[in-house]
Amino acid sequence: MNLIKHFIKFWLPPIFYAILIFWFSSLEEPFGLKFAEDNLDKLLHMLEYGIFGYLLMRAVHGSDKTMSWKIGILISFIIGTFYGFTDELHQSVVPGRFATVSDFLFDTLGVILGSLVYRKSAKD
Repeated sequence: MNLIKHFIKFWLPPIFYAILIFWFSSLEEPFGLKFAEDNLDKLLHMLEYGIFGYLLMRAVHGSDKTMSWKIGILISFIIGTFYGFTDELHQSVVPGRFATVSDFLFDTLGVILGSLVYRKSAKD
């Protein structure tokens, strides 16, 4: 597979999704909903970053199928966790939004779970 097709197939989805996360984080109240009221925001953070972790793991695995799964999950974890950290920093400067350690922890948990779901679903 040539480099451009490979990039489009494997890396464009997590990049596009990261842009989508950034956009949602820029909104004071996404869709006019107040997610924090019932701690629904924690579940949404985990789901949001679970999808991101899945896409990252798919991209990493698709880039080097000979890489060990542990290394692939570690790379996905580092990328996803770093992005979650920067997302929380970004939210700290958005009016009406704030950064919390618990949101970051649920982002991280989501990345790990998403990576593991990809691992379990992937055909070796």
